[in-house]
Amino acid sequence: MQRIFRILLYLSLIFFAWYLYRADYIVFRGLSPDPLLLALSLLLLFTGFATGGISWAAAMRHEGNRHGTVKAFISHGLYIFSKYIPGKLWVVLGRASYISTDKTNMKQLSLASLQEQMLFVWWGLLLSLPPTFLLLERPWIGAIIVGGLLLMSFLLFSGWFHRNFRWVVEKVMKKEFAFRPMKRSFFLKVSIPVLLFWLMWSAGFWLLLVSVYGNSTPLMALVWPAAMTYGFVVVFLPAGVGVREGILVSFLVAGGMESRDAVTFSVISRFWFVAGEMFLFLLAASLKVLTTNRSGQS
Repeated sequence: MQRIFRILLYLSLIFFAWYLYRADYIVFRGLSPDPLLLALSLLLLFTGFATGGISWAAAMRHEGNRHGTVKAFISHGLYIFSKYIPGKLWVVLGRASYISTDKTNMKQLSLASLQEQMLFVWWGLLLSLPPTFLLLERPWIGAIIVGGLLLMSFLLFSGWFHRNFRWVVEKVMKKEFAFRPMKRSFFLKVSIPVLLFWLMWSAGFWLLLVSVYGNSTPLMALVWPAAMTYGFVVVFLPAGVGVREGILVSFLVAGGMESRDAVTFSVISRFWFVAGEMFLFLLAASLKVLTTNRSGQS
């Protein structure tokens, strides 16, 4: 299923770009990205993806799963394309299932994976606030995001909510419900790599923008967390396909870019990000082969 969705994603991106190009919505003619800035943007993108594996390893270790960082990185990379399956379920379960040894261990790892993903969204929403308030000039949108952040914080950390919610679920489902509030130590430990890869992605996105269109305010770097998280929370669409580009175009136009240039750059940024996903997947697959060969020789 993952392979089918991955192929469909690539085909849809290619046909989407071709349609926009033929309709004269995107103009690649005359674009000449700065090679050095483009290379730096890709380096930051790739490093950010690698740091995502470190945050997953930190989440596992906090829950008492002493798997090595390499194994965590492999499981994170091999399932990177599972987010293109609508519903986002395999984003949480895929890497946990790769490492788990039994049913109990699977529950622990799934909880760690879920909470790490929720931290990803939490920090992304927080970083999205400056461009939302300063660029869009629609305070009500920023107020909704602030309200969402407060609600999400309550759902993550409130012991009262989790006690009552667990009681209701167990009464209805007649099963034990293992989800619990996020520990403060988990938040502090896992937030460091999560925040780092958000900042690296944002800096890489800004360098990509500057490499293609020249000078741009650093505030535009935080447009990327806004587009990513607002697209990510649309759980029924595969990885925010289409949604992310629409949100990105809105922010770019609000930042002063021409509509045609904004549409063109949104397509460029999507392929830029897919290049990072491909890098992570291939690196994880290579590490898996190397570790398998070493274990076979020993």
